[in-house]
Amino acid sequence: MTNKVLIITGPTASGKSDFAIKLAKKFDGEIISADSQQIYKDMDIGTNKITEFEMDGICHYGLDIKYPNEDYSVQEFKDMARTLIDQINSKGKLPIIAGGTGFYIDSILFDLNYGTSKKDENLRKELTDLANIKGNEYIYKKLIEIDPIEAKKYHPNEVQRIIRALETFELTGEKPSDLRIGFKKLNENISPILFFINYNNRSKLYDRINERVDQMFAMGLEDEFKNLLNEYKLDSKSKSLQAIGYKEFFPYIDSEISFDTLVSEIKKNTRRYAKRQITRMKKYLDYNFSHLFYRDEKSDKEILSGMDKIIKETYDL
Repeated sequence: MTNKVLIITGPTASGKSDFAIKLAKKFDGEIISADSQQIYKDMDIGTNKITEFEMDGICHYGLDIKYPNEDYSVQEFKDMARTLIDQINSKGKLPIIAGGTGFYIDSILFDLNYGTSKKDENLRKELTDLANIKGNEYIYKKLIEIDPIEAKKYHPNEVQRIIRALETFELTGEKPSDLRIGFKKLNENISPILFFINYNNRSKLYDRINERVDQMFAMGLEDEFKNLLNEYKLDSKSKSLQAIGYKEFFPYIDSEISFDTLVSEIKKNTRRYAKRQITRMKKYLDYNFSHLFYRDEKSDKEILSGMDKIIKETYDL
């Protein structure tokens, strides 16, 4: 018997968490976060982490499971999420995946080749040193040269993932994007429903993003960033602080940019990230378990009604 799993995804600021909470209350669900930054403790404002009040009594998993100075991999998320999906189904409840990290959602939907290629610590150190000396853009351009398809999946600041891709190429002689082909088959142990929440008018989404960033600063984002540096001894190379909303602070605290430029950079980078998310998530619509809802074309009540109908018909509830 296959496991039920509801996935609610979309670009940042599209309202995924709100829909997840409402559906969890209606269908006796428990929520698994699919956000690669909300896994970190004490990174609350910059990641827009849901509060206990906002959870409204719904059980959440995948939040605050690592300290900001610890590593976390897609493989670890996959193992955790798939185990939780089994456990939640066994209780007669509905597991709901909510988040916008595409790698995490892919690890649930598909059986992929995560971390199975060879590793070489010396080569990795060599590439890391190269990135430290010549910069993120330099190492990113190296990946573009050998595998532009794989490079499109990353931002230049995702240095560790870029280094892993270069390492894979050096050790296997194969492009990482080619290695993934043939491994992307649907996970046969689940019966998924995926709701893609988006805005047809991109400017409306961007307005929401800009408003959210302003709200984050009003809530104390700058203090949160400084506390992270002091508490966990982090710096600009720390993986957790490569996240948008945090990495932009480094030139600011070094007095290289003004406060207004800092705010502007976070807004710009968040908008660009949302655009990449949308491009990636549109690929889910190739599968018949996926459904697209535009928040600027239907009211939330109408969208929830449509979701309700799909869930009941698919799972015979």
